Amino acid sequence: MNKIRTVRIESLSRRRAMLDKRVKRKYLVRAACLALSVALTTLTLAAHAQAGGPVVYPAKGQTPMQQDRDRYECHDWARSQSGFDPTQAQQQPAAVASQPASGGASLSTMARGAAGGAAVAELTNHDAGRGAATGLVGATLMSRVKEQKAMQAKQQQQASQQQAARGQARSMYDRGFAACLEARGYVVR
Repeated sequence: MNKIRTVRIESLSRRRAMLDKRVKRKYLVRAACLALSVALTTLTLAAHAQAGGPVVYPAKGQTPMQQDRDRYECHDWARSQSGFDPTQAQQQPAAVASQPASGGASLSTMARGAAGGAAVAELTNHDAGRGAATGLVGATLMSRVKEQKAMQAKQQQQASQQQAARGQARSMYDRGFAACLEARGYVVR
């Protein structure tokens, strides 16, 4: 009888141990899911805070599931109205490769350079041909430098215009997103 009782106790102990393992595993899975959920929520909130996103309060007691659905629908609506999508990476303006001068320096620039070089050379070492060639090269180089500076200025102006347009689109998106959420019963700041 003692032997049967011992076997039964051992059997119950094994079952309890298995049950304890299952319960522990169940709680560990739940804890892991909860930790993951908290981490994702924290990352999402940090991304919104960093991006300067609005703070939204559910004034009518909306459930978290309803809040997510409303945020998505308002995001989609604001994106379609403004043409701006804050979830897309900011597009950097494509750098235009500096192109060599299309035709080089103009004929008048080359002529002035050659004449100036010839005049200086005639006064200094009495070789007008060599001075004209040097003046021509110098005038061509100066012309290319001016063209490159003009190209850089144009690129900077285009980049600032694109940035201003992106800022306007972002502002329009933010206003649309806030208006949509407020219409659904949220307080947006």
